Amino acid sequence: MKINLIVMIAFLLTLTVKAQSLNDYLQIASENNPELKAIQYKYESALEKVVEVGSLPNTTISVGYFAQEVETRVGAQKAKISASQMLPWFGTLNAKQESAQFNAAAQLNNYEFAKRKLFLDVKTTYFELFELNQKEQLLVENIEILKTFESLALNELENNRSTMVDVLKIRMEKNELLNQLSTVQENLSAKKIAFNLLLNRDEKSTVLVVENVNIIYSEDFNKEQISDNPKLLQLENLKNASEKSELATKKEGLPTIGIGLDYGFIENRAVENLADNGKDIVMPMVTVSFPLFSKKYSSKQKQLQLEQKAIETTKVNTYNQLQTVFENAKSKLSNSKVSIATQIKNINEAESAKKVLLAAYETSKIDFEQLLEIQQLQLKFQLKKVISEKEYEIQKSTLEFLTKDN
Repeated sequence: MKINLIVMIAFLLTLTVKAQSLNDYLQIASENNPELKAIQYKYESALEKVVEVGSLPNTTISVGYFAQEVETRVGAQKAKISASQMLPWFGTLNAKQESAQFNAAAQLNNYEFAKRKLFLDVKTTYFELFELNQKEQLLVENIEILKTFESLALNELENNRSTMVDVLKIRMEKNELLNQLSTVQENLSAKKIAFNLLLNRDEKSTVLVVENVNIIYSEDFNKEQISDNPKLLQLENLKNASEKSELATKKEGLPTIGIGLDYGFIENRAVENLADNGKDIVMPMVTVSFPLFSKKYSSKQKQLQLEQKAIETTKVNTYNQLQTVFENAKSKLSNSKVSIATQIKNINEAESAKKVLLAAYETSKIDFEQLLEIQQLQLKFQLKKVISEKEYEIQKSTLEFLTKDN
């Protein structure tokens, strides 16, 4: 029974580990992020606005009772009830609805842009964690190598094939790497907290990062797809909403028609054979409202026209900014790709040089100064490679943010 329980726990732990991939973290972020939730609520509110602006004005119903009865031929008026409804000019409500629909679409675009930005932030932090993890591993490995060199130098010191200076140089380099390791570990701890907060979860939650990144050099990003970026689509929808609002304002400046009905209650007269005795009064009504002395509608139209020009200008500026980001990211992506290939060659060359130096140990004295220098170079190339891999993935994520749907 205990064995089965242990196997089950191990299986569940395995599933948990497998689940923590970058895509899973993106899913967690999209579900938990408070900013996205706030924008979602705004979008739902904007959809309700479509129903609101498409509704007719309130129907007016009034009831009156005559404190002093008004005598008519057929009897005294006792009370009156009236109902009226104002009707906007033809097409006014439709224009308001279309404006609200474009505003709702703009909120949806804002949601999509915020989601893309969130995914870029998650990916950027994730690959910064990858860099720190790899740096930690490389420093630990190199510290162990230096410990081996130190032991070897101490042995050679006993045989007069090395000097105490060699030993001290190795120890100083080891101390320097220990200091770097401490800094990296502190940064790694802080970055994990930042990553968990980005996912809006407990800051002490376990964060698992890949050991190796899958560099795919065949990625093709089309700059023309920037036109479909949600930020630009949002501005386009806001402009369309303003145009429809301008049309609605123009129609609001036209006459408003009202229809109504008055119903009067008449009391019977104490007169025999009186035609229509006590007959109630029914009076249909039509009213027309003219905005003769108001310039507010023309002023509002002018405001909306200027707003449209501002949006169009902002759209052009935003498009230029996104293109600049695209070109910079593409250039850095290319540079990172070249750097990765270069560092791989340098790492291999340094490894070969180190093997040559160690091979000489069997026949002659080890040159610890050269060996230490080669080891330092190799670590330098390894760290550069990790940095370039991180940079490549971040720039790739930036290009995805600009051109691709999540």
